[in-house]
Amino acid sequence: MGSSQEHQRSAQAQHVSAERHHHHALEPAEEPAPDIVPEHDYATREPEQTNEKIQTQQHSISDLESQRRPDTLYPIRSHVSTHDAPHFHQDEHYETGDEIYSKFSPSRKLLIVAILSFCSFLAPISSTSILAASPEVVSTYDTTATIFGVSNALYLVFMGLSPLFWGPLGQTYGRKATLAWSSITFTGFSVGSALAPNLASYFVFRMLTAFQGTSFLIVGASVIGDIYRPVERGTAYGWFLSGTLIGPALGPFIGGIIVTWISWRYIFWLQTALAGAASIAVVFLIPETIHHARKADLVGLPKRKQARKLWSWINPWRVIVLFRYPNLLVAGIASSSLVWNMYSLLTPIRYVLNPRFGLSTPWQGGLFYIAPGCGYLVGTFFGGKWADRVVKKWIKKRGRR
Repeated sequence: MGSSQEHQRSAQAQHVSAERHHHHALEPAEEPAPDIVPEHDYATREPEQTNEKIQTQQHSISDLESQRRPDTLYPIRSHVSTHDAPHFHQDEHYETGDEIYSKFSPSRKLLIVAILSFCSFLAPISSTSILAASPEVVSTYDTTATIFGVSNALYLVFMGLSPLFWGPLGQTYGRKATLAWSSITFTGFSVGSALAPNLASYFVFRMLTAFQGTSFLIVGASVIGDIYRPVERGTAYGWFLSGTLIGPALGPFIGGIIVTWISWRYIFWLQTALAGAASIAVVFLIPETIHHARKADLVGLPKRKQARKLWSWINPWRVIVLFRYPNLLVAGIASSSLVWNMYSLLTPIRYVLNPRFGLSTPWQGGLFYIAPGCGYLVGTFFGGKWADRVVKKWIKKRGRR
């Protein structure tokens, strides 16, 4: 009896074991546990995987690239966020307008600066080239050296007043239009100076020539500000101002050579030829560089409102009030003292140095102008590079411009 019960319990145990074995056989195999990824790795990989989707949408990355390991996509993520983005505002160090300085290629910028430097050469050379011929001009118009000196003084006065107008005009109507107008009119008034029949007309044409010629100095500097970043402008200004400062030095020397063998009027004919070449270069080779010409804001306004707004833009008083800023005032005083020293030294050379040193020809007196001109030229290049260096130093120190 006992043996029969024990046999029955053994059979039941075998039946339960068989059912359990059959149940486990029907269950799917358990997948191996995934590798444990550290918490910081998730934080690193998730943005990069998201960035991979952005890469696929914006640049149609090949399937091979899209299957790369996430940790190899980090350089691509940086590339998208800086280079291919349409705007750089996402950069916390972005400064408004930086992207517009790449509008022109470096070679195109160099061409623009070279043309502007040549244009800026015209007004200064016109101011001093006639000084070597001052006795001949005095004799032609039957006047005195003092009166002739007044004509040169008026030339410089109009050079000083014209920036009050050219700066606002260039901002309103654009750089190219302003430069083209002033270069063409400068050419015309140079013809008038060459043909002036009497002293009064000579005075008028000289003053008008001075007024037009300063446009190259003012608007040309604005063009450089349009196409170069602040950390590059100093060097570009150095090349641009080389024409401005070498002109007063070469002018008397060239004028002295001309008046030694031919009439002093050919000084202005040479000036006319140079101005004509500058006009052609400006019209055909200088592009419009201004980022926004104010004249576009006048479209659709009533005539009366247009006139009021236009006057508010070109009002010379807007330029004068800028001298309330100490840095501009100090820079203006320094520049004016330099110009005063230069012209007060250069103007009387023909009357003072030629007799004192026994110089018999005008071109010999013109040689005295070259020494200060070389100093101005060297100082211009040195000062431009030094200015860029100072700007970079302060950007690094402040972390921004």
